[in-house]
Amino acid sequence: MNKTRVLVFVVVSILLIFLSGCGDKTASISNTSQEAAGSRVITDMAGRTVLLPQQLKKVYPVSPVEAIMLYTIDPELLAGWSYHMASDEVRFILPKYRDLPVVSWIDRGSTGNIEEIIKTKPDAILLMTDITEVNKKFADDMEQLTQIPVIMLDKDLPKMEQAFLVAGKALDREAQTAELAQYCRETFAMVQAKKPLVAERKPIGVYYAEGRGGLETEPRGSWHAEIIEFVGGVNVADSDLPASGKIGRSPVSLEQVMNWNPEVVLIGYFRDGESSSFPQIISNQEWRDIRAVRDRRVYEIPTAPFNWFDRPPAVNRLIGIRWVANVLYPDIYPFDFRAEVKRFYSLFYHYQLSDQEVDQLANRASVNQ
Repeated sequence: MNKTRVLVFVVVSILLIFLSGCGDKTASISNTSQEAAGSRVITDMAGRTVLLPQQLKKVYPVSPVEAIMLYTIDPELLAGWSYHMASDEVRFILPKYRDLPVVSWIDRGSTGNIEEIIKTKPDAILLMTDITEVNKKFADDMEQLTQIPVIMLDKDLPKMEQAFLVAGKALDREAQTAELAQYCRETFAMVQAKKPLVAERKPIGVYYAEGRGGLETEPRGSWHAEIIEFVGGVNVADSDLPASGKIGRSPVSLEQVMNWNPEVVLIGYFRDGESSSFPQIISNQEWRDIRAVRDRRVYEIPTAPFNWFDRPPAVNRLIGIRWVANVLYPDIYPFDFRAEVKRFYSLFYHYQLSDQEVDQLANRASVNQ
């Protein structure tokens, strides 16, 4: 009898423990359901499941790449710019958003700016980068540290259309991003359709001149110069050139450029105290024997409000794709500079260009207007 009572006691105890555990699990599931009920669940471009608030008011951009994308989608979402813009750049930004705070870039492997993100109180963080396991872990870690959802987008140029569509769903701005994605689709379809014609031609060698004197560049394979080969040109700079610090920009000699003898020179420069090398390259006797200079095929990349070619290599490159394609192969890629630039600035930058402003943008771009 005593053994029976003991056995019953043990069985009852086990059942109580089991039921207690189920109760905790049920409560946990219930809490999760309640949490999800007030949120939206999306899948980002890395395949990560992201739980987002029903309404997003502010989004933190990890770098200038994300800041520009947010501005093009909806300036109201932008928690801040990632750098100070020059006066001639910022004038193409709507007045209401010119004085947004400048927020820090968030580098992989660094958590030094996590507190700043939290202080900004964004509803989400936007990260546009290579989709790798390392970067996915970075996004997960940042999400865990800040307790703010992180949306990952693929930075790959041909995936820009998809990036806009995924961003539209995540940010609840699908109507806006549908138009932007359509522009991406048109641009990439144009390049794809013209590839057979370009393939029949001898490839055009292009030198991307950066820095003071134009003697810094981006080698083949650099994210910053990918437009050249995307439209069928050849970047003359060797892929094994050493980079210079975090900004890239490999130093080269004039002798190297002369040996490469490019047919086209594209000129870019920083706005923080660094002037364009256009006048020097065009008029300096040392450059005159280079084919591009001799044939007057030297072009300064328009930069306002964002560089058309790179720096940052963001969605601002869409107009650059059309422009560079026309610069290299004008008969294959027709380009109504005035109409297309006005269209792009209106659609992406919410800005209506005047004819005078178009002329200023085209000043050294030297294309058919």
